Amino acid sequence: MLQGISLNHLPLTFQHAILITRNLGYRYIWIDSLCIIQDDVDDWAFESTTMSRIYSNSVLTIAALWGENSHAGCYVERNPLTTEDCYIGEWKHGEVVVTSGDVRRGSTLGNLGPTPLLHRAWVVQERFLSPRTLYFGPWELFWECGEQTSRERWPEISFPRWDDVAIKQRFRNIPGLDLNKSHRKPELESIYKIWTAIRANYWSSQLTYHSDSLVAISGITTWIQERSGLQFVSGLCKNFFLRELLWKVENNFVTSRSTLGPTWSWASVKGAKIKGFHQPSITSKTHTIHTRLESIDDLFSMNEGHQLKDIHLRGPLLHGTLKRDEYGFFVTDDYRLQNFNYDLDIPLPDTVEIVCLVLAESNRDAEAIISAPDAGLILVPDSYESSTYQRVGMWSHPSFKRPGGILAEPADWQSIRLV
Repeated sequence: MLQGISLNHLPLTFQHAILITRNLGYRYIWIDSLCIIQDDVDDWAFESTTMSRIYSNSVLTIAALWGENSHAGCYVERNPLTTEDCYIGEWKHGEVVVTSGDVRRGSTLGNLGPTPLLHRAWVVQERFLSPRTLYFGPWELFWECGEQTSRERWPEISFPRWDDVAIKQRFRNIPGLDLNKSHRKPELESIYKIWTAIRANYWSSQLTYHSDSLVAISGITTWIQERSGLQFVSGLCKNFFLRELLWKVENNFVTSRSTLGPTWSWASVKGAKIKGFHQPSITSKTHTIHTRLESIDDLFSMNEGHQLKDIHLRGPLLHGTLKRDEYGFFVTDDYRLQNFNYDLDIPLPDTVEIVCLVLAESNRDAEAIISAPDAGLILVPDSYESSTYQRVGMWSHPSFKRPGGILAEPADWQSIRLV
């Protein structure tokens, strides 16, 4: 490889990417599977941590939208009428223009449908970190940068910023988030909302290996962390940590536990889609945050991606017995827990003792018809240490109507360790 590789020996997509790079007047190109030594764990571990620099410092990223693999290529044969109007000439009422129906197909990147590329989790950070991306689709080209998103059919038109792809523009144009002025501190709440939008995009994507769950988005967290006041631990934003704990397995699809992260991290479950629980809307203005974060233990593991393990919380605990029948789960012992929505992370026995940690309670108006939900974590005691718990799910309640709310009656306030 050091002596060179014949272009004809490379997969078709690589060949096209090299030709595109040459035609644009550039000499260098980064291709992950060529630049990272395959099946070399050490080289992959090192290079995977440099993705934020590689993609954010690039001139352009070339993307083959519809390629299932590296042999599909960037170029496809197509009918010119799908991207260019056919002008027939003058008629009674002016010029006649014939337009192919294909022109309307996939008007923006956000509604192209199930493109193989945009459903890959690794592509999420490549897409958002790259200053410019040129997409090669089956009907036309698409352009995406920090200023606009355009398509070959109408290159002069920038599509609405509320389209899904506008997340990239918002990400790269947050006031103060400047590549050349890393000392400036942008408004953290704005960045946090962008982070949750990017992470939701990531959660809806697909990974071949669950072990890549955190590293495949680490380029974005590193990029944000270096340029703002946000910090990340085990895939959660430390600055808004209590909100970040409120994630759940989508559609209550219980899965298995992973050792990749602590139980309070979404990286600890595998084989399921993760969903956020309106984290940006849970603030001191809308909710009473009963639980407080006391500390995060700096316990690092080189083999598991430097993931922090333990957090110490203090808050109100409600105790009950979670049981399952033919209709689903219900809780006995404490009436306050009987009408909760229980979203489990992992399979549990038909009967299990649980503890519900009350994280946030809605500041509901007595006259309000609709209020924000209460929310918290479902915990089970750790079998090895007292006051130590593992997360097994999340609970929510649309509105606890009794006077004084869910904590009108006494709760068990404790300092606990969550692993």
